[in-house]
Amino acid sequence: MGVKSDDRSDGFSLSSAEADRQEEQAHRTGSSFGAYFNIICVIAGTGTLQLPLAMHQGGWIGLLLIVMSGVMAIYTGNLLIRCLYINPGQRLAGYAAVGEQAFGRVGRYVVMFFNYAIMLGVGCIYIMLTGTQTYSLLKDAGIEVLSERAWIAVAGAIVLVPLVLLKSLKEAALLSVFGTLTTMVVVVVAAALSIIDIHKPDHAPAHHVFVNPSQLAIALASISFSFGGNVIYPHVEATMRHPGSWSRVLTYAVFTIMGIYMVIAIPGYLAYGDQAQSPIFLNLPKGAATTSATILITIHVILAAPILLTSFALDVERSWGIEVKRLGRAKEFIYRAAVRATTVTALTVIAMVVPFFGDFMSLLGAFANCMVVFVLPVVCYLRLFGWRSVRVVELAWCTLVIAVGLFGCVLGAIDAIKALHKDFTEAGNITF
Repeated sequence: MGVKSDDRSDGFSLSSAEADRQEEQAHRTGSSFGAYFNIICVIAGTGTLQLPLAMHQGGWIGLLLIVMSGVMAIYTGNLLIRCLYINPGQRLAGYAAVGEQAFGRVGRYVVMFFNYAIMLGVGCIYIMLTGTQTYSLLKDAGIEVLSERAWIAVAGAIVLVPLVLLKSLKEAALLSVFGTLTTMVVVVVAAALSIIDIHKPDHAPAHHVFVNPSQLAIALASISFSFGGNVIYPHVEATMRHPGSWSRVLTYAVFTIMGIYMVIAIPGYLAYGDQAQSPIFLNLPKGAATTSATILITIHVILAAPILLTSFALDVERSWGIEVKRLGRAKEFIYRAAVRATTVTALTVIAMVVPFFGDFMSLLGAFANCMVVFVLPVVCYLRLFGWRSVRVVELAWCTLVIAVGLFGCVLGAIDAIKALHKDFTEAGNITF
């Protein structure tokens, strides 16, 4: 009897697993260089501007928190990617799939909740910052054609354009390079202006402390927010032509970010101490340099927001089956554009209602980021690989990472919610 052409048991047909591997490899066309800049662009953005305030909240010990958070972020980032390959010859789809592999559907939903809270929350902050900074720049120039809330709406529309045009993260590498460069310039300008301000005769003496126990939790939450890249790591690694380079790329990227943070945190806190504000631009003397830095960070936000929101969109589109091979190019684009437009519209409305940038950022860092960055990767790793297979020293380190994450999550969230309540109470009724 002849063999049927569709018989998958013969040697001329590919197994579904092999087909999946070939399809995955076909999408791995991104470089390690691009992955490096994708990580930096998303992480070292607006969180950079609130580090002097985080130093004020925690004291000089905040420098140690930056280093500790960075090292922990490298460790948990590597654990997360390792969990993706728990099944030999097959890669899990993403963070939520890791949660499901470890704890079933409950694990998947828990990871999705915290993961999406970060993706959407940071996207909301980016839209908010773009609008408020644009309004402030034009107001300082004597141009008041639109209200602050209207500019936030315009910002949402601007962010939507590249979000629709960029289908995946491998197409965003060039944006990441420019976004990273703008951040570095902003940091240098802010640090230089802070140092110059210290030596001015009329500069008020700044008060510093080594540690501030009463606000240490919210300082940790704010600093941990500044290392919140885990939400995009699976998508970044999925585009890499050489995934074996992931650990090295992540380490280089996070150490670069730590260096950037030190450059702005030390002069900012040294100059303004307990008067440090978020963003740091509020402390800096008005002038061409400050205006230029504000413009650059606004540009960075416009470049970084689509990269972050693309990760959320890819998860939604995958779960809803929005794919070219299933729908065709035209229909896939229409559905993809609809999903992303709806997402940005919702975030823009939220950004218009909650304009308290610093405290909103702290709440996000405390509520979700500590779980996504510190707790969930370790818990999933121990569940999948077994805690008995982990050395005692590493197990102790895992315990410390989880404890730090829970500490920042619970206590930081309480402090941030109190701060937001105070903001709304003092602001009174908000009108358009």
